[in-house]
Formats: sequence, structure tokens, C-alpha cells
Amino acid sequence: PVEWAKFVPLRLTYDERRYLRLLESALMVSEYVDRTDVASTASKARRMNVQIKQMCAILTGIMVAHNYESGQALVKSREFSVQKKFFQKVFEIGRRYKILNPERMRESYGKLVYFLQDSVRPDIRELLEFSCVSKVRTVHDFLSKMKGGLELLREPTLQLATMEIMPEGKHRSQIQREIKAKEAAIRSLAHKYSTVKREQKAQSFMRYTMGLMSYGRQDSDSDDGQTANSERVTPDDIEQCLYSLGDHNTYLRFNKEPCERMIKYLCEYFTGDVATTDPTGKWNLSLGIQEGVDGSRLNHPHTRQYNYVMQTLCLWREVLANMFQLWHLAEEDLLDEENEYQLKDTGQGYHRVQAAPRVRKALGELLERVQKSLAGWVGSTMIHLGDHNVPNALMFIDKYTQIPRILGPVVLCLDKLDECAAQSEASQKYIDSFGGVRQVRQIILADFFRHAFDGSGADNFFDAGSCIDGRLTSAWNWCSQLQKKPFYHIFLLTGFTSFDGKFE
Repeated sequence: PVEWAKFVPLRLTYDERRYLRLLESALMVSEYVDRTDVASTASKARRMNVQIKQMCAILTGIMVAHNYESGQALVKSREFSVQKKFFQKVFEIGRRYKILNPERMRESYGKLVYFLQDSVRPDIRELLEFSCVSKVRTVHDFLSKMKGGLELLREPTLQLATMEIMPEGKHRSQIQREIKAKEAAIRSLAHKYSTVKREQKAQSFMRYTMGLMSYGRQDSDSDDGQTANSERVTPDDIEQCLYSLGDHNTYLRFNKEPCERMIKYLCEYFTGDVATTDPTGKWNLSLGIQEGVDGSRLNHPHTRQYNYVMQTLCLWREVLANMFQLWHLAEEDLLDEENEYQLKDTGQGYHRVQAAPRVRKALGELLERVQKSLAGWVGSTMIHLGDHNVPNALMFIDKYTQIPRILGPVVLCLDKLDECAAQSEASQKYIDSFGGVRQVRQIILADFFRHAFDGSGADNFFDAGSCIDGRLTSAWNWCSQLQKKPFYHIFLLTGFTSFDGKFE
């Protein structure tokens, strides 16, 4: 737990959420990347001029929206460094929120990272006279500033206080007992490690009211109250740490569970030695694929494809289990002032091509760990990072956060087949036309395990194929062709809408 806590961001407080809304609003209307990352700004001097103008506009707009008087003063003086702690705090809150909620800020996070990426350049930072980047606050950072605070991470009751209570297969009374036990553990730890007593409700309401009244007059250059006085730790502060660790557990379950379910389905419906056959001969239930057939770029018999899919799912599960750590490393690569990027046309528009040595090293270690656990590897071990396939660490994060969006709807469809068949006679009859629930489940799985892992999705082996990133390309290619599958209406019957999720 101590090591994990170094990468678990602190959950946002109510006060921090108003800064988040401020940042999101500014990014929503910003055209920073549209103005800077275009062919007309290929000249270094011209591009720098555009970057400075756009940065000043964003910083000024945020300050004016936050405090009109301070914004007016900033417009006149142009001394952005006076408000550096305020800007660092706002941008840190946005980055922290995104790590905790990968499904949010799907459009604005890229603008934020590219804005910060430019702000750390020596020439830009010299003009601004400060850096907009500060370290993302984590549970470990907060507890390490307390006397004996890290002992909280070694408490026997920590697992109980941060566990996720799942309702499946439990009676209401059992769920209530687990909730009460968890709440008791949280209160006990909060009381033990806090240095001040919990404020009375009247006092808390008074402080909140006074805070709203002084919101427009507060000093934007002040530090967060939690770090300003490390000796004053309230039970609410400890509870925030515990809830943040609980959020991490929920994140792991949500992201890893689809991988684990698909591995279970793979083992249940397909063996590593014998290809499954359909008695009617109508459906192909073997996992074998042949190059040039149905878009496949690989040539694997059933057993080899079984191992190839198993290894890929195990690697994805390992990556998602370590996503918080990889995300921190990705931001370190992106925001490293010594790690410059180049604006290039990658064949899919202009992208910032930048090396990602920290992420590459960590991903290589995860790959090696999976290889040892499975005693071998089928296909290529090439990791694309910093080239035209995966231009930078931001694209790496964006690519691997898609895994739950790909596997989740498939797993949900397979799980709902029994319920769907029982809903109406028409649904039962349609599912029976495929041979029943078990048969249609096997048909979907066979097609997915064949063609979502067949090296398709590009016109050459370097861009797709069996490389580490090409496996995800193939999976997305399968998703894009779902409407052409004979079982597409089965997905619709189970409530499928899309693989993309929701945008703000």
C-alpha cells in the first residue's frame, strides 16, 4: 500500500472543484492546439509568437473569470509570475482529476497537456517568468508531511476501510453490515491519525459561508490550506485519503474486470489444444486465422491464436493494473523540459512526436513480467512510442484507456444474453436461431478472439501486425466493423449503444 499510495491522486475537495469548473470552462472555449499545431506555424519564430499570445490569453481569461479585479490588474501589468501559485494549483487540479476520472475531460485534457508542454520550454518559461507545472498531489505526499502519517498505510483495518462493497450474491442485511463495518473502520482511522477534533456542524457551516463570501477577495497566490499547515490534520483530511485509496480500488476493478472476464471466457469456451467445432457446420468456432482471409494479417492455427489472445489479455490486464503509475510517468515524459518534441505530419495530421523513455522502460518491465508468467511469447515485442504510430506519451495513455471501452460492452452483451432471452418470446426465438444462449455466446467470442487479434487495422506490419500496440489497433478495427457482423442485432438487444462512451 505504501508504494501504491505514491501514485494515487487525492480526491478533489469541494473547494477544489470550483477551480476545476473554471479550468474546464477555459479549455472548452480555447483554440490553443488549433492555432499552434498547424502547418502555417512550422517556422520556429512564428510558432513561438503564436504560443505566447495564446498562453497569455488563456492565463488572463482564467484570472478574469476567477477574480475580476485581479484579472484587470493582470491585463495591465502582464506580470503572470505574481499569480504563479494560483495557476499551478488550477492546472494541477485538472491533471489530478483526469487521472482519477479517465472517462472525463476527453477533449480538454489534450489541450491542457499540450499547453503545459509548451509552458515548460526554457524560452517560453523565461518570458512567463514561472512554470505552470507542479507535482500532482498524492495520498503519499499528504501523509508523508504528517508525523507518523505513513503508518496509516500499514494499518490492518486499511483494507476494510478502502474496500469496495459489491452487492452481487448478497442479502440486504449483509450489505448493510459491510457498510457499517467499513464506516466504523474509516471513523476509527480518522480519529486515530487526525491532530484536531472534527468541527461541529455549525462551525463548519459558518466557515463554508465565510469562504463563499471571501471567494472573490481571497489571495490567489496563497497555498492550499492543507499544505500550509501540516500540523493541523482534521478527520476530514484523513477520510479524504481513505476515500482516494477506495477510488483506486474501484478504478482497478472497473478496468481490470473486463480483461479478467474475457480470459475466463477464453478458458471456458476454447481450449489450448483442440479447436471447437459447430455440429451444424454453419458457424466457424475455431480460433485459427489465415493471412489474407477476412482481413487477417497473421497466420495462426487454433492453439497458437489461443496463446496469442491469452498473452495479449494478460498484458492489457497488467497495464491497466499499473495505469496510475504509467500515467504519472507519461506526464513526466511529456512535461520534461529537456525532452523536446517535433511537430510532424505522421500521415494522420500534424502530431507532436516526442520520446517517452520513462513509459517505455516501465512498459518493457510489465511485458517482461507477463512473458515470464506465461513462459513464452507469440508475436512481436515491438513497443511503438515516439514514432508516427504512437507519437508521444499522451497518445499512449489515450490508447490504453480505451481497453475497458472495447472489452466492457462485449462482456456486458455476453452477460445479458440469459436475461435478454427471458424477456420475451421473440427475443428467445431470435437467440435460438443462432443455436441458443451458449451457442451465440460462443459465436461472438470466436469472432472476437479471431478478428480483434488478427493484425488488421493498417496496411503494413509495422503499423499493425502483432506488435504490442498493433494488438489494440486490431481490436479497434473489429469494433468499427461490428455493424457488419451477423450477430450485431444481438448486441442491440442487450442494450449496446457504442464503444466510445460519453463526451462532456
